[in-house]
Amino acid sequence: MRSVGILNRLAKDSAIYGVSTAMGRFVHLLLAPILTRIFSPEDYGVIALIQLAIGFATIFGGMNVSSGVGYHFYKADNDKSKNRFLSGVFWVTITISGIISGMLFLFANEVSQFIQIRKQGPISGHNLDLYLQVGAVGMFFGISQTSLSSMLRFLGKPYHYLTVQLFQVLLTLIAILIFVLVFDKGLVGVFLGGAVGTFCGFFVAFIMLAGRILQFPLKSVLGEILLYAIPQIPAVVLNWGQTQIGRYCINLYLSLREQGIYSVGFAIASTLIVATTAFRLAYDPFALSVMKKPDAPLIYAKTYKLYICIFGIVLSFLSALSQPIVQIIFPDAYTDSHCLIPLLATGFFYLGASNILATGIWVSGRTIFTSYAQCLAFILILPIYLLFIPAIGVLGAALAFVAGNLVYNLFIYQFAQKLFPVPYSYWRTHLWAIGVNLVFWGNSEFVKGMTIAELFSVGLVLACFCIALLWVLFLNHEDHRIFKSYLQNLRT
Repeated sequence: MRSVGILNRLAKDSAIYGVSTAMGRFVHLLLAPILTRIFSPEDYGVIALIQLAIGFATIFGGMNVSSGVGYHFYKADNDKSKNRFLSGVFWVTITISGIISGMLFLFANEVSQFIQIRKQGPISGHNLDLYLQVGAVGMFFGISQTSLSSMLRFLGKPYHYLTVQLFQVLLTLIAILIFVLVFDKGLVGVFLGGAVGTFCGFFVAFIMLAGRILQFPLKSVLGEILLYAIPQIPAVVLNWGQTQIGRYCINLYLSLREQGIYSVGFAIASTLIVATTAFRLAYDPFALSVMKKPDAPLIYAKTYKLYICIFGIVLSFLSALSQPIVQIIFPDAYTDSHCLIPLLATGFFYLGASNILATGIWVSGRTIFTSYAQCLAFILILPIYLLFIPAIGVLGAALAFVAGNLVYNLFIYQFAQKLFPVPYSYWRTHLWAIGVNLVFWGNSEFVKGMTIAELFSVGLVLACFCIALLWVLFLNHEDHRIFKSYLQNLRT
């Protein structure tokens, strides 16, 4: 019963973080039907390339500092030490992100030339340098806001976190629409709106935490944070590469149109991250807070089951209804993206599960093992990207994406179990996930030529079947009780 009570706390925090994270994803989904009627798939391909470059720079701008905040925050003896620690984290983040963002701004021309190394030649009709420079400004404020938001989480202020996200989302939405529709700024308006939104989110979070972070920082913070975070940098780089190498290979071998199609499928599938990220944001401080309890392994095992059950439901509905969703939301030029969504969503499902399975690695402080797992997975999966994408196009990128996250999941599980054994119900997860993907593939062939109403009807039946299969294969009687308790707490 004690583990049920602890999981109830996790449920409530997950719901709050879920709303916060969902708002960020909601902006992109709300804008998508508008922007896809303004911009062609080729234009969306350009946006994806700029985001690719900015995403890579963000890794080094953030230096994974947020990952060390919780670990050292909970080790601090008193509130004064905790505040001085948070102050040190803030100034370290501002300094590093400022340097990397400045470098991206100054070397925008060189970066744009690199991303134009492609089989179909340079990209014409777009000022890539300007897009990158505006994106660099947004990146600085985005990294700084993320750091401050992490502090709010570990301070146990989910409603403050929600407020920060709300300001960012609303201002981003309004700014993009004004720049694109009113001022007719084209693609640069998308990046300008993003920069305005991240600045507003940073400003609100800064005001909330000013009393804590504007103190004399602990001198040891930089060393402590970097010693914890740097061993994970290779894993973060490789994880980014594993999720984004598909876009780079598409740019290298295929057309901008196919890049745009893949980006739309990727965006819809990544709505699964709304839920998994919300769960993880609540789970990280939760897992650290119980790591010294004698029943911690049992709590972690039950949390993993909870994750599989909740997000297995999300995956089932998202994948089964992907075709009618695409047909309703997007113009006909983007219709082909629906066949990518089940595979990409499954990849995100595995990625979120890996974060839970890695608990044993980071509670033991042996974060270098995440790098080992990611390195091995990347080495194994890179040839698949290079072979599949030229051969079968964007479908090859989607297949490689899910395969890469599956391999990483396997390595994380093996390493974590050696460091901190947890009695996960692990292998049945793969049985279910692979089985339902075969079902989704068969369904995509079966429903060809159906109306939208028929697609929805078949999709709902298929989703219910996949959920029933999950319930039967994965959960026992005690799991059913805990799962029902979790859902009841989400409603209250």
